[in-house]
Amino acid sequence: MRRMIFLLLACFFLTTSSTSALEWAYGFVVHNGKVYEVKEEETLSQEEIGDLIGKVETKADEYSGDYHGNASNFYEIGTLYYKIAEVSISEAIAVETKPNYYVKAVYVHDAPFHITNILFSVYTWILIMIVILFLGIIVYKSKQS
Repeated sequence: MRRMIFLLLACFFLTTSSTSALEWAYGFVVHNGKVYEVKEEETLSQEEIGDLIGKVETKADEYSGDYHGNASNFYEIGTLYYKIAEVSISEAIAVETKPNYYVKAVYVHDAPFHITNILFSVYTWILIMIVILFLGIIVYKSKQS
């Protein structure tokens, strides 16, 4: 009986746990809270490309599936997004996958809420700075009295 318990414990401690990465259903980019599926087969000409509207700033976590901000599960940080001429950004955008090579990314759904979207928002930092300034003025005035 002791031998059996020893073997079971030895097998338990000798086995390794494995981790695996997610297999995404499609390549996507996130721009301003909207997820766009990248259609590699739908290339765009230079004439169809409008203004620069953003870029990939974070990568989606391949183990948990979490992402926040302007993210991608496939493209590198720094990959640029452009408006497509005569197409609403709420419908599709262009992604520059190589220099002067653009593919269409079609809106799929809104990105899930993530707390870092608020924490890294420019407006949040402006509000924090205003509150600190306001508190500083109050403290300064109370010491003057």
